[in-house]
Amino acid sequence: MVKLFLSATSLLALTSVGVDAADMHRHLARQAAQSTTARASASATRAATTATATASRAPLTSLPLASVSLIGSTTTAEVTVPLPSTYAAGSTPPVKRAPVLPNISQLSPANYPTLDKVPPTNSPEVQAWIAQADLANAPNIPVTGVNGCSNSTFNADGLKNAGSSGYCWWTCGGCTRATDISYCPTKDDYGVSFDDGPSPDTPRLLNLLAEQNIKSTFFVVGSRVISRPQMVQTEYMEGHQISVHTWAHSSLTTLTNEQIVAELGWTKKVIYDVTGVTPNTFRPPFGDIDDRVRYIAMKMGLRPIIWTRANDQVFDTKDYQIGAGTVTAAQALTNVQNFFSLAQNTLSNGIIVLSHDLYQQSVDLAVNFYLPSVISAGVLKLQTINSCIGEDLNNAYIETNDNTTAVIQSTSTVAGSTGTGFVAIAASTTTPGSRATSTGRSGTTNGSGPSSTGTGSASATTTAGSGASTLTSTHGLFTTFLVALGFIVA
Repeated sequence: MVKLFLSATSLLALTSVGVDAADMHRHLARQAAQSTTARASASATRAATTATATASRAPLTSLPLASVSLIGSTTTAEVTVPLPSTYAAGSTPPVKRAPVLPNISQLSPANYPTLDKVPPTNSPEVQAWIAQADLANAPNIPVTGVNGCSNSTFNADGLKNAGSSGYCWWTCGGCTRATDISYCPTKDDYGVSFDDGPSPDTPRLLNLLAEQNIKSTFFVVGSRVISRPQMVQTEYMEGHQISVHTWAHSSLTTLTNEQIVAELGWTKKVIYDVTGVTPNTFRPPFGDIDDRVRYIAMKMGLRPIIWTRANDQVFDTKDYQIGAGTVTAAQALTNVQNFFSLAQNTLSNGIIVLSHDLYQQSVDLAVNFYLPSVISAGVLKLQTINSCIGEDLNNAYIETNDNTTAVIQSTSTVAGSTGTGFVAIAASTTTPGSRATSTGRSGTTNGSGPSSTGTGSASATTTAGSGASTLTSTHGLFTTFLVALGFIVA
């Protein structure tokens, strides 16, 4: 889950969600092999952009539960699985108003920041994005330090103000704002999501999803996108939702404002270069977000997506810890089974679950166990997060968003959770690299480049199970935050 070369200040021990610093250090070592493979694969994937092939597809089967113990902390040799399909440059995407698929044969990692490192902030690109982000009005919230919630000395202020009346720091307590998407409003909807890819194991997952006609949201890391652009094109062309997951998988609250802009901006740019469209959502690595990060992300046209917390459960599979040996595959599978049981028997809303496609073990768990099981059960409706909140696929991207989907606004929460629900924000139609005006239902902002911002309104629209339809703020900081973004008038 953690990418190679993170600085010491980026190693955040998320004790409130069960991740400690030792786990993260183990992830660093395991990431060395992934980064080496990624660099080697970049040229190979670019060379195969014109071929189109369909992989052989097997019937849906789930391995016996007892065999889950065969998934261990070490990887095993496996036959390379081809992508379900590949797409030539100029192909027509399944997204309305999207441009044709770009030619990625000339993409070079040399034109992007160093893989797995926080990008420098002095490049012309980042300086342009900073100018658009209106950082002067960002909430004055201190940068957090290493070890997150357990660092009661350096992070004393953050811990004191972690709740909804302060900085709303999700890491320490799970606080969410109305801008955050953390669950699906309709019962039995399952917002499928996979983080940190693409990886050599991603094709196995894509094949299962293709044969079952299921769409997922993929939170892609910029360093992985430039390393395996063809995989991202396949995800996009197969109708999956692509979303931003930063360039180097850094804990965003540990970064300066300018570094946050660089992490998000470069990821938006590389996704645009590969697909021709720019996502209008992002997931903060480790869920590490506070009101400062929210402000910057929203100014860059990105709505936060977390994962569900309800009834003392954080809907995190822990699948990324299998390879480190800190969680067994059986334990991770039990986690997922508990989530599905809660969703079916207890919760009045749908769920968003955190899974990963970076490691062999996590993909093994998904394709051989819990996905076949939940699909066969036929109770939960598997879909993209964009779909589960009632939006069309074209509304997942800045260039194709027509602002026609009903804006959802809610102050309800999943039973047993904290926060204020979520609100769907209309995004910009600005094309990266151009000068244009982005419009929402209640305002306009000017911007250019891949971080062009969009403002949407908080018009009152209630959906089944979403609760009240009025935006409420319990403290001045968040009100100021929403005023600065143009969502409410002071």
